[in-house]
Amino acid sequence: MPVSDSGFVDEAPKRARPRQGAPTPGGGPVAPEPPQPPGTNGPRGTRRPGPAATVFVVLLLVFVGLAGWAWTSRVHADDVAAFTALGRDVTEMDRLLTPQGHGEAPPCRDSDDGVVTRTYPPSTGPAAAQMVGYLQQSGWFSSAPTPPAVAHLTRTVQGHVQTIDLVAPSLDQLVTTLTARSAASAFGCLGR
Repeated sequence: MPVSDSGFVDEAPKRARPRQGAPTPGGGPVAPEPPQPPGTNGPRGTRRPGPAATVFVVLLLVFVGLAGWAWTSRVHADDVAAFTALGRDVTEMDRLLTPQGHGEAPPCRDSDDGVVTRTYPPSTGPAAAQMVGYLQQSGWFSSAPTPPAVAHLTRTVQGHVQTIDLVAPSLDQLVTTLTARSAASAFGCLGR
């Protein structure tokens, strides 16, 4: 046996550790992996969530989903309430100024906004100035119209901007159509 200054020396050749899954030169078993630090599963150190973490994540997602549904329902209820007020005003005006035809599309049916329309016959409808005067007495404010409208009126109900556009050849002539819109939230339409 060889001896060094500090004692015996082991002259056995050092072997390279085979890669995991690689066969050993003698065809024997692969040497075991060194012990892993606590809290790791496998060579990369990844951990899988336990059942408590999974249950927590599922409950959190359910809570967020229910909160979103409740919020959209509240927003939609506000949109419908504002639209109902608009429809009520136009219906009251109908009692004084009879329309030929009408239509209503509540929020979320065709678009986010709620729309009320009235079509007047060319010979018996009210004059645009008469209708503007009636609406201004009801709390509407006139602003610059965009053609083909001759009058554009606005107001705010419960934070919702509402508009009425009157289409006529001029203010002193008969109105052909009235389009009233109640602005609504796209967020409120998500659950519909």
